[in-house]
Amino acid sequence: MAAITRFRGDTHPLTFALTDNATPAVAIDITGFTFLLTVDTLEEPGDALTNVFSIAGVIDSGVGGTFKFTLTAPQADNLGEFFYDIELTDTASAIRTIAKDAWTWEQDITKT
Repeated sequence: MAAITRFRGDTHPLTFALTDNATPAVAIDITGFTFLLTVDTLEEPGDALTNVFSIAGVIDSGVGGTFKFTLTAPQADNLGEFFYDIELTDTASAIRTIAKDAWTWEQDITKT
């Protein structure tokens, strides 16, 4: 997973797929897993005080390894440079950060 760039106000889902490192890549079964996306103003915050929002993911296909996050309008109403990470919690309650990178919100033209 890499840097994310979105336009201010866009709420369409962010969709991800987990695969192994084999060639060709094979989907990892994520049935029963949970996912949490957190966006923050700081790249390495010391606590949650600067979190912009956190949102739980929804599994699209457990055996297909796909999941998504759908932002609300207030969550998507941002401009500028931020940072995000995605944590996975597996069926044994083990937590693993599977992505961490920059998040940029750009200004759009349409204001609805």
